[in-house]
Amino acid sequence: MNLSLKQQTVFEIILVLGTMLLIKDVADRFDVIGAGGIAMWAGILVATLFMKNENITWKDRGLSLPIGKKNWIKSIGLTLFIIVISIAFMALVQPIISDLIGVSIPESSSDRFEFFLGNPLVFAFYLITVIWVGAAMGEELLMRGFLLNSLFRLFGESKKGLTWAVVLHAIIFGMLHISQGIPGIISTAVVAIILGCVYLYNSRNLFPLIIAHGLINSIGLFAYYLSNGAIT
Repeated sequence: MNLSLKQQTVFEIILVLGTMLLIKDVADRFDVIGAGGIAMWAGILVATLFMKNENITWKDRGLSLPIGKKNWIKSIGLTLFIIVISIAFMALVQPIISDLIGVSIPESSSDRFEFFLGNPLVFAFYLITVIWVGAAMGEELLMRGFLLNSLFRLFGESKKGLTWAVVLHAIIFGMLHISQGIPGIISTAVVAIILGCVYLYNSRNLFPLIIAHGLINSIGLFAYYLSNGAIT
């Protein structure tokens, strides 16, 4: 039975996200460090197979460097914009929301980083492999490059369709961070909306998103490491 384009898109989204969640669950059961990054790349592998079948490359989805001085300046500016807006929300707005609804980030969400405290080489390795390759590049490829574009195809390219796609992908992205509690879900969902909007504004180029994502996570991880776990 031939599937319609929308049915095929839903099937692909379910299979890619399902693969990612399955690998994440298995890796967590064995206490594998960087389970999230491994799961992301497993999802990316499945997404790549679907995209290859449609002659779509990751370059088509925005995995490319800016071309020309003007685009480099624009990308740097957008990177800084994402970082400032995202950190401002997480540092100023999210705590207010948490207080209003009476929730907090579980201590267990930062306990998983204790293994590299006092171990600079382990910290550097984790920063490069898990934060930059697994989270920054992996999440942007899968969440924006694959998922968001799939939702664009599902909801259409009208303003309403694009809005629904950005919001739904942000909800999914937020729920993937459920281990960080309700504050983490809210923060990551809002950041996903920011990233999705910048992705659209910047002609669907992933470069500033990857760099901003990596720097935001790195800032948080450095704060945690340098404070010996006091800043989470």
